[in-house]
Amino acid sequence: MTYKIEFRPGVVRQIKKLPKEVKDWFLDVTEKLASAPTPKNSRTVTNSPYMRIKPDRHIDDLETKQYKAVQNYRIVYLLHEESVEILVISIAHRKEVYKKLSKL
Repeated sequence: MTYKIEFRPGVVRQIKKLPKEVKDWFLDVTEKLASAPTPKNSRTVTNSPYMRIKPDRHIDDLETKQYKAVQNYRIVYLLHEESVEILVISIAHRKEVYKKLSKL
């Protein structure tokens, strides 16, 4: 089953501001999410319906240099299993991503 990936309007602006390595990682991960919406490196954010993905060197096939560039970034998304959709909420540095969630 393939999930439909959608982006919140602010995510497009966030992606444009990211370094190239992070953009590449983000695109790879979102492509994989369409077929596997809950990878091993995803987890539910405490006290919320959102899921987050933390970079993993082995799961994401990252070289050391790439991993160092993306290790502090997180992707937050909402999984709608009944409608077979994934809504990407945010991609940001780990210090900022959870602050943005509290404003939603």
